Amino acid sequence: MKNILNILNATVLFMIVFLGVLLSPPLAVEASGDPAKGKAIYEKNCMVCHGPQGKGDGPAGKALQPPAADLTSAASKKKSEAELMQVVENGRTGTAMSPYKNQLSQTELNDLLAYVLTLRK
Repeated sequence: MKNILNILNATVLFMIVFLGVLLSPPLAVEASGDPAKGKAIYEKNCMVCHGPQGKGDGPAGKALQPPAADLTSAASKKKSEAELMQVVENGRTGTAMSPYKNQLSQTELNDLLAYVLTLRK
C-alpha cells in the first residue's frame, strides 16, 4: 500500500510539473542584439523580399504567393519578440520564408531581431 501511495504521489507531482511547463508562456526573447549590425544582416538577407522599410514590398516580395510579410503592419506588431525569432529561426510553413537558424549565428539572429523591432516604430 505504501508503494502505491508513493507511485501516486510521484505521478501527481510529475503531472503538476509537466502541465506547468506545458501551459507556461514562452520565454521572452531579449532583443539584446545590435540593431546597426542587424541592419546589415537585414539588407543582405531580408530586404529583397521585405523591402527597405520592411513593408513586404521588396522586388521579390511582391511576386511571392503569399506576398512577403509587412513587418510594420499591425498584425506583425502584435507578435512577441519570441514569435518573431521563431519565424526567423525556423521559417514559416506555406510561405517563402526560409529558416535562418543554420545560416546565422545566435548573435547575428539577435542583431537581426533587434533591427526588425526598429521597423515597428
